[in-house]
Amino acid sequence: MTDPITSPHNPRVKLVRQLQRQAKTRRQQQRLVLEGVRLITDALDSGAVPDFLCFSGDASPVQETVTRASGDGILCLPVTEDLLRDMADTETPQGVLGVFPWPDLAYPDPPARVIVADGWRDPGNLGTMLRTAAAAGVDLVVLAPGTVDVFNPKCIRAGMGAQFRVPVRAWSWDKLQTHLADHHIFLAAAQGDQPYDTVDWPALCTIIVGSEAHGPSAHATALAYSTLYIPMQPGAESLNAAVAASLLIYASRRTG
Repeated sequence: MTDPITSPHNPRVKLVRQLQRQAKTRRQQQRLVLEGVRLITDALDSGAVPDFLCFSGDASPVQETVTRASGDGILCLPVTEDLLRDMADTETPQGVLGVFPWPDLAYPDPPARVIVADGWRDPGNLGTMLRTAAAAGVDLVVLAPGTVDVFNPKCIRAGMGAQFRVPVRAWSWDKLQTHLADHHIFLAAAQGDQPYDTVDWPALCTIIVGSEAHGPSAHATALAYSTLYIPMQPGAESLNAAVAASLLIYASRRTG
């Protein structure tokens, strides 16, 4: 077996660290980092092909993943445990990580159900929403301006790799309006006009959910045809964006 890489100055090691910490590098390279056997295996099962894997240790799941990847002609590089810990975004590295190209999943034309994240800044919330969207069969998730990077490591972990299962696009408001011109656009708002569970959902619909901190943007408000709200008990705290979006996503499966 090849001796493990020990130097933090190795070009691939440096690339991993930059991808983990810098959204700018992720955009420039069109690459992301997946950590752990489950995320990497799920990505491989989806047909994604990594540029390379880095691994440490002899745990069976890690070795099985490396053996599979090596058999498919993927470069697998052993590194020291300390170096893997430095490369990882998690506090307890899971023995293997990989650099993958950004997924670019096609969506139906037209997409029937679209969810728009309007200015979400919490990567955990965005990842959770993506996981729900993938499970519920949403056709497209749109990231409106001001929304956190969908390939942020925390977003990837929260989504359990949903970025490889549901199409995601970062669009301007003008592009969103153009591409979804045939959709009925709903806006989730605390003071909405209609309870979400009484909506007669049309076949083509878009749901915009604003951030917890700032609510819906002026662009979202101007674009929406109608507003809806989630009924809550008096005095209850507002739901976080991911929970609210999840309720709306599943409700919208009941098309009229």
